[in-house]
Amino acid sequence: MTTVSRSVGPLLEIQGLKTHFFTQDGTVRAVDGVSFQIGHAKTLGVVGESGCGKSITSLSVMRLIERPGKIVEGSIKLNGEDLLDKSDEEMRDIRGDQVSMIFQEPMTSLNPVFTCGEQISEAVQQHTAASRREGMDRAVEMLSLVGIPDAKRRAREYPHQLSGGMRQRVMIAMALSTDPDLLIADEPTTALDVTIQAQILELMRDLREKNRMAIMLITHDLGVVAEMVDEVVVMYAGKVVERGDVRTIFGNPHHPYTQGLLHSIPRLDERVDRLEVIKGTVPSPYNLPTGCLFKRRCPFRMPICDVAPPMRQIGEEHTSRCWLTPAGEAPEVGADPTPEEAEAAGEQLTVEPR
Repeated sequence: MTTVSRSVGPLLEIQGLKTHFFTQDGTVRAVDGVSFQIGHAKTLGVVGESGCGKSITSLSVMRLIERPGKIVEGSIKLNGEDLLDKSDEEMRDIRGDQVSMIFQEPMTSLNPVFTCGEQISEAVQQHTAASRREGMDRAVEMLSLVGIPDAKRRAREYPHQLSGGMRQRVMIAMALSTDPDLLIADEPTTALDVTIQAQILELMRDLREKNRMAIMLITHDLGVVAEMVDEVVVMYAGKVVERGDVRTIFGNPHHPYTQGLLHSIPRLDERVDRLEVIKGTVPSPYNLPTGCLFKRRCPFRMPICDVAPPMRQIGEEHTSRCWLTPAGEAPEVGADPTPEEAEAAGEQLTVEPR
């Protein structure tokens, strides 16, 4: 495995990342100025509805954006080195070694003409000094670790011979087989039943502690986020709208979008007849609103929301892209602030870049 110098700073640091798609209908700003970082042995959860830019952010880190997409601005530093400065050959060495990814769709990511064991073994041999036999032994070991019964026999089978859940576990086994510094997991447990899901999450936690592996976890399952992550990034329409440690985000969410996401999941300590929903849908990338991107769906919409809010400091290590005061104060739903309130807001709502 490639030896890399360890930086005392964060393992992964993304600054001002912009990934756009240039189509005949216009430019899609799929990722538009995203910034965050992940420390060694830490787990970052990236949440938001479909179409908010989570997967494109992860593919940008892997440098797997295809035309008509292009990373147009920003930096992606891994162990202090900017991946955007790396050649395609250098990135091939980094992928699977320093950074591994569990993709959403295992059937499109696995090669149908090679057995599952051969594909895991190839990844191990490419990034380590392992022989073919050692690679196959490692493949069987990893298939067993992710809960596949009779792993030795399954290693000789092709992807089409396995169920969707088993194929997902093969992808997880392949991603973890080389002990990467950073694991990007895009909906890693969606196709798995709850028993296997718990086993996979426990394995990821163990490897994080054992190898100081960082994890970027992309998921719609806020229960998994609450259980697994140290810090949460909430994305909406290509931008980060709130960021903070997991306790703060779940205990004191500031952005109305984050509040809506959390209110839409069932709780053990509450009985309700109907769960709340966020009205409307994520805006079309070809028809983004001016000002706050969430304003069309926000119950606290104010005139000032026609101006794009900056990312503002709400508390220690807690930021939010919203004009609400740090205490979450807002006028009644549908009401406009008085001139005095607007003037006070203008003094209070200053740009505080990070």
